[in-house]
Amino acid sequence: MREILFRGKQANNGKWAFGYLFDDGLIDRKRAFVGGLVVTDAKDTTSDRYEIRIVFYEVDPATIGQYTGLTDKNGVKIFEGDIITCRQYLGGNFVDYHIEKGDVEMKFGAFGLHRKQGYYRPFKDWLEDYEFEVTGNIHDNPELLRKEDTKC
Repeated sequence: MREILFRGKQANNGKWAFGYLFDDGLIDRKRAFVGGLVVTDAKDTTSDRYEIRIVFYEVDPATIGQYTGLTDKNGVKIFEGDIITCRQYLGGNFVDYHIEKGDVEMKFGAFGLHRKQGYYRPFKDWLEDYEFEVTGNIHDNPELLRKEDTKC
């Protein structure tokens, strides 16, 4: 089963919250929340009981991104809105001369890379030939997409 996970920046402090997504259901004032169950050891250390709490954070709806189900070369989960660098795999080696950079988005029912030139390519076309690395995200590091160092 694939992991369904969301993230969003908390409305009150700008920190990232991870978990399940829901909204308040109101039409006129939409509010979104990310969170879930938190299970911790009970405060009484002589017990084998657990403390279970439900914790949700109100998040800025513009920052919500879904987990793609993929991780980068360092094991970092890739979310919508992440900025990733892709290195092509040729002849048994990853080569530095073909590097693509863009942000992750959902389009046509699939996650993919949106490059600054306006080109979109679904991840399913990349998985065997490229290695990914998360270098930031569009909310915290928008300047990374403005750099002219891509070779695409």
